[in-house]
Amino acid sequence: MWHSERDEKCDNRWSERSVRAKVRVITGLVVMVPVFLALFGAVTMWLWNWLMPTIFRLPEIGFWQAVGLLLLAQIFFKGGHAGRAGRAHWRKARLRERMRADEPEAKTE
Repeated sequence: MWHSERDEKCDNRWSERSVRAKVRVITGLVVMVPVFLALFGAVTMWLWNWLMPTIFRLPEIGFWQAVGLLLLAQIFFKGGHAGRAGRAHWRKARLRERMRADEPEAKTE
């Protein structure tokens, strides 16, 4: 599938969705965000408590400390953005390229 086909297929704007679809998306987010936070926090805590005390003689951490560690890593390595912030730049650049490609060439006489 080419990029333009995928973009057209996935380009379903929020305002064009039905109320039922919006409720499903919001409910899914409300349920899945805490589930993934708990899962990633537990895995981080388990890995830390398994590796760090034996390798570097660091203390073990609790669940909320692991979640805080994930948040700190997000801020340090991704700049504190929510993960989608950088994509808008690429989308705008791609749009500019399409607009330039569609422009008629200026005739020089």
